[in-house]
Amino acid sequence: MIRNSLIIVSIAICLLACGNNSKKETTLADTNKVPKDTTGQHISDKNDTTTHHTMASDTGTANTSQSDWLITPGKSIGYIVLNDDVKNAIKRLGKPDSSDAAMGSSLMAWFANHNPAGNRTSVFAHHNMGGKDEQVSYVQKILVTSPQFKTGDGIGVGSSKQEIQKNYTLKPMSTYSSKSGKVQVYTDLAKGISFEIDGSGKCVGVVVHKANDTAVAYLNMH
Repeated sequence: MIRNSLIIVSIAICLLACGNNSKKETTLADTNKVPKDTTGQHISDKNDTTTHHTMASDTGTANTSQSDWLITPGKSIGYIVLNDDVKNAIKRLGKPDSSDAAMGSSLMAWFANHNPAGNRTSVFAHHNMGGKDEQVSYVQKILVTSPQFKTGDGIGVGSSKQEIQKNYTLKPMSTYSSKSGKVQVYTDLAKGISFEIDGSGKCVGVVVHKANDTAVAYLNMH
């Protein structure tokens, strides 16, 4: 399903990008060397000093500043920034626990303690196909499931739908099935943020993407 979603969204993004090739982007580096599937390839986890344990952690006990846990709609989550070089995210998070790629797009995920059952940080990135910077990949969407991450108004995983609606205009965007049941994704497209809400009305995931980017907002990150 992820592969099909990547193909569909990649086509949509390529069409949208045709008229924007002249826009100057931030300097990026080639990400083609990222393995397609890196599950289980970490070496000596006991000595792993990469920061993705912090980004996806359940406890947030690492020595991090408050800004490392800040969700900024339409811009960033922690130190992962939209439209930045995806290689910068990889340098900070370490090698992905899983990775899939198709049609110039890639979806990478990092799990707390490399355990898929734990909290995750996921990044969707896309090449500007046909542009002068075609060889590079831009961060388009960021997902976190750790309750440590909060917006400036205190919203994050664990918040109720009612709490979220006090600060955001929610529109149903898509759904997906989890082990605990159906999850509805609500989006405030104008602000560039989506909230994944489970059957109990609680937020189980927060996604940041560019404001008013419907194609990227619709992408299933699971």
